[in-house]
Formats: sequence, structure tokens, C-alpha cells
Amino acid sequence: MKRLTIICFLITSLSFSQEQEKKEAPWNVMYPEFMAKEAAEYFDEFNMLWSDESPIDAKEGRLVAIAVSAAIRCEYCIAAQIEFAKKAGATDDEIKAAIQIAAEIQRFSTLLYGNEFDVETFNKIIGRDNKE
Repeated sequence: MKRLTIICFLITSLSFSQEQEKKEAPWNVMYPEFMAKEAAEYFDEFNMLWSDESPIDAKEGRLVAIAVSAAIRCEYCIAAQIEFAKKAGATDDEIKAAIQIAAEIQRFSTLLYGNEFDVETFNKIIGRDNKE
């Protein structure tokens, strides 16, 4: 388990570093050899979400990533994304707010889903036009 934790941390931390030189990615060991190179190339593209070319700034993107990581309960992602968010300028309070938002969305979704809340009524409540 410790080896998996170390490998996952390396994947997350090294894949998100925009300044790092191109070299053999340590996470390639998780993929079959025939597709490891393409997987590394994908991570390079994926990391553009935190670049100057992204439509949202890095801190906001990291806060979104924290919320999703908390919602899917990925301990590796949570640790990495909190670290990256802090490096992008996020405060502890902003991080807590992102996690709280994830928790509230999940809670309310459970209430709606469990009660089989009517979608048409829901759309009227939120002001969504149901014209298709």
C-alpha cells in the first residue's frame, strides 16, 4: 500500500508541474508498456487546465479539483490538490469552502434522488426553460 501511495503521489505531483523538464514520467509504471508514452502525453495535455491558457485561473481550478477529490474520496488527490492549491495562492478558508460546497451538493443530491424529486418541478424551481 505504501508503494502505491508513493507512486500515486509522484504521479500527481510531477504531472502537474508545468516547469518540469520533459523526462521519463514515474507514473508510466502504472500503464501497460505499449501505452505508457501516450498516457504521459495525455497528462501533459491535461495539465494545460492549470496553465495560463486555461479559461479559469490555477487557484480556482485547484479549488474545483479539491471539491471533486473530496466528493470521490480520493485521499491521494485530496493531498495533492490541497498542496497545489496552496501553491496557487488558496487560503485554508477557501479550501474549506470548496470542501463544504462539495459536501452540500452531495447532501442535497442525495435528498433529491432519494425522494425521487420530479425533474420538471425541479427545473421550474431553478428557472430552467424546459423547451427542447
